[in-house]
Amino acid sequence: MAPALRDGAVVFCRRPGPPFERGDYVVFAHPGRTDMRMIKRVIGLPGETVVIDTGTILINGRADQDRWGVGLTSTDGQWTVAADQIFVLSDNRAATRDDSRTFGPVSAGTSRRVWWVVRTGGDRGPRPQLP
Repeated sequence: MAPALRDGAVVFCRRPGPPFERGDYVVFAHPGRTDMRMIKRVIGLPGETVVIDTGTILINGRADQDRWGVGLTSTDGQWTVAADQIFVLSDNRAATRDDSRTFGPVSAGTSRRVWWVVRTGGDRGPRPQLP
């Protein structure tokens, strides 16, 4: 999640998770490895269609919805986000593809919103607004 989060960052999550907003950080179990937790950013919300076309992310046909990505967003494709799911991406798109580009949308019901981020060195990150 660099540059937004650095290695060693400590995050605090709030239950329940949904409803999520675009841009929220979420923590969830990796779909292929339930012993591994991941932190990603919510890009696509329930009912939306996410398209990646030659590095451009389109959400319901609009290209101005993603303000967080760094690097080339590769792996073209199209995903429909079901009513109980969210589409998540890494902020550092060139460094990892272990996100919804690989495993598809994730369950919103088992994801948790990040409430507070404590960065290494004692810096405090942004405090997301809760509904």
